[in-house]
Amino acid sequence: MDFEFDESQKIFRDSLREFLDKEIAPLVDEQEKKGPMNKEEALDIMRRFKKIGVGFDVESMSDMASDPLAVGIMAEETFRVWPAAAGLVGLSFPAALVNIASDDMHERLLPKLMANELIGCYAITEPEAGSDNRSMRTSAVLDGDFYRVNGTKTWITSSPVADLCMLVANDEKGERIFLLVEKEQSPYEVSDLHKLGWRGAPTGEIFFEDCLVPKENNVMNMVTSAMSGDRLKKLMGDNYDPEKVANSKFAKMMGTMAPENMIFAFLRSGMALAAAGIAQAALDASITFARERTQFGKPIGRMQLIQEKLYNMKALTVTSRLMAYWAYKLSMDADPEARMASSLAKGYACEVAVQVASDAIQIHGGIGLSDEYPLERYFRDARMLTIPDGTTEIQKLVVGRELLGKGFSAYV
Repeated sequence: MDFEFDESQKIFRDSLREFLDKEIAPLVDEQEKKGPMNKEEALDIMRRFKKIGVGFDVESMSDMASDPLAVGIMAEETFRVWPAAAGLVGLSFPAALVNIASDDMHERLLPKLMANELIGCYAITEPEAGSDNRSMRTSAVLDGDFYRVNGTKTWITSSPVADLCMLVANDEKGERIFLLVEKEQSPYEVSDLHKLGWRGAPTGEIFFEDCLVPKENNVMNMVTSAMSGDRLKKLMGDNYDPEKVANSKFAKMMGTMAPENMIFAFLRSGMALAAAGIAQAALDASITFARERTQFGKPIGRMQLIQEKLYNMKALTVTSRLMAYWAYKLSMDADPEARMASSLAKGYACEVAVQVASDAIQIHGGIGLSDEYPLERYFRDARMLTIPDGTTEIQKLVVGRELLGKGFSAYV
C-alpha cells in the first residue's frame, strides 16, 4: 500500500500548515491558560476554518469528500498545533446532519450551517457506561410524535457550547437509537467538566429530563430517507447522480457496518492521527532544542543518548502515523478489518504519543517542566488520548476478539 501523498494532497497539507501557523497557533497559549473556550471564542475558531473551506454545509463537505484522505491530513495537522481546536471542529460533525434533517430544522439552521456557526457534539459516554458502553441507561421512548429522553451523558467534548448533539440511547425495546437533539428546541442542561489536557476545549456533562425530541430526528431514518428520497437531489443539484450516490463509500459503509462500529472506527482512527500529530510536534521541538542547547561545551544533539532518544521518537512517530492512515483508509473503504485496525491504531498511537512527549520533556530538562514552553502541554494532551473513545486496554480486547472470533470476547 502506498502511503505517500500525491501532489494535491501535499499542497493541501502545506496550505493547511500555513493557515494553522498564521490563524490558530497565536491563539493557543493565551486560551490554554484561560481555560475552555466560551461560545463566541468557539464560533471564532469555526469561522476561521471556514476560510479554508472546512465546514459542514453541502458545498464544503463535497469539496472535502472529493479526497477523503484530506480529512485525515486535517486531523493530524490540526492536533499538531492545537488539540482543542481540532476537537471542536472535528467533533462538530453532527451539525452536518442538518443537511438531511426535517424541512423545519433544515430551513431554520441552514444560515448558521452555511456560516460555519453551528456547533455539534457526540453524546455517547455515561457515568456508568464508559468502557462498557452496552450498559447505557439513557432512554428514548417514543411518545406520540416525540421521543421522551431521560438520562445523563458525561465527558462530552464541546457540549457546553454546542447547538445540538447526536445522542446515543436505548429505545423502548432496549435497542440502540441515534437522535439529533437541538438544544434550543429540545432543551437539556449542561455542566462544565475540567480536565488534565485539551484545556481550551469545553467539555461537559449533559442532563436529559423528559426532553422531547421530534421523532423525525431519528438519525437512521433521516439517512435512509435522504439516500432514497429527493433531499440529496435538492441539496446536490446538478451534481446529483443516483448511481454514484448508491455506489458511494458512504452508502457502502452504511450497508456493511453497524452504525456504532462505523462511528467508533472513524473516531478511533482519527484519534490515532491526532496522536501522530502531537508526537510530531514533540519531536520537532526536540530536534530544534537539541541543535541549539549547549552543555559541556557542545550542542546536546552531539551526545549519543540524545541521539538515541531522537531515533526512538522518530521511529515511534513514523510507525504510529502509518498505522493511523492504514486504519483510516480501511474505515473509509468499510473494510471488514476496519474495527480491528482502528482499535489497533488508536491503542498504539496514543500510547506512543505519551512516550514521545515524555522523552521530549526529558530532552528539554528543566525547560520541559515549565508551562512557559509547550512540552508539558504536549504531554498532557497526549495523555488525554489514551482514555476517550475506548481506553488502551479496551482497544487490546477489541483487537483480541477480532483476531480470535466471536467466541473469544474477553468481555460479555
